[in-house]
Amino acid sequence: MEAEKILEIKNLTTQFNTQEGTVIAVDDISFSIYKGKTLGIVGESGCGKSVTSLSIMRLIPQPPGEIAKGEILYRGQDLLKLSMSEMRKIRGNEISMIFQEPMTSLNPVFTVGNQIMEAILLHQKVTRREAKNKAIEMLKLVGIPSPEERINDYPHQLSGGMRQRIMIAMALSCNPNVLIADEPTTALDVTIQAQILELMKGLRETLGMAMILITHDLGIIAETAEEVIIMYAGKIVEQGPVREIFAHPKHPYTRGLLNSIPNVTGAEKNRKKRLEAIPGIVPSLLDLPHGCRFQTRCPYVKDRCGHAEPKLRSIATAHEIACYEDL
Repeated sequence: MEAEKILEIKNLTTQFNTQEGTVIAVDDISFSIYKGKTLGIVGESGCGKSVTSLSIMRLIPQPPGEIAKGEILYRGQDLLKLSMSEMRKIRGNEISMIFQEPMTSLNPVFTVGNQIMEAILLHQKVTRREAKNKAIEMLKLVGIPSPEERINDYPHQLSGGMRQRIMIAMALSCNPNVLIADEPTTALDVTIQAQILELMKGLRETLGMAMILITHDLGIIAETAEEVIIMYAGKIVEQGPVREIFAHPKHPYTRGLLNSIPNVTGAEKNRKKRLEAIPGIVPSLLDLPHGCRFQTRCPYVKDRCGHAEPKLRSIATAHEIACYEDL
């Protein structure tokens, strides 16, 4: 039985109007997310991952930004056609987001309990006492010890891992159908990262929600997601099932990312082997090369790569790449 499609992005383009010109941060991308599944979005800084998530939440600052075209269909309803008051009913209630840095996302002058309760009171018809009990229940759910006491703490009294758990508790407090996690473990040390990822994985299975996980770390995607999108300079260059893409990466950029990861299992054999780096830098979105955007860094570049931009095409079941070569 096929999983229920909860969110569908169709031909989304988001741009920013700057003094130097128009920057197209997300350029004509499409993908879907299903109930109970995790979709990973991977790429270098500036590739459009976070702008994609902010576009879904309709949190792009206008001006200078604007969603120039496309559809964001949540259970068949186009979120781009809703008024801001209608969107506020969905944001935080049916679609929630965990932001990159919890210390800047949490308000330092309010207790963490107050901040979780605020989200519950805004979207749920409950009393303040019921909201407090729900907040304590959420803190228990995300593994915070002594939640009855911690609810009265301020953000600066908590460690980085604890603050990230508070952000997760806040995002899940209204039982959303979709959770967007933007680099949820970037500022945390490795052991805390593993705990947070395990927690999110468990909560997704318990609550049956869909999850979009945005990261630059392919190791996290391998552990957590079923499907993955590889983005480069605002475009999707490869997408498909995680196992398929990790076993048979086809786009030169995906191969470069995978080759830059240390191989722990073959550590002894590869001790003298240097990690491969992708040469060059991501092109400026104000001055993109004509044709393929990766051509200046690609070891397989041919003449035709500079003539026209390759379109996404299917090469296997649910596996698509934007490249002229069959690597």
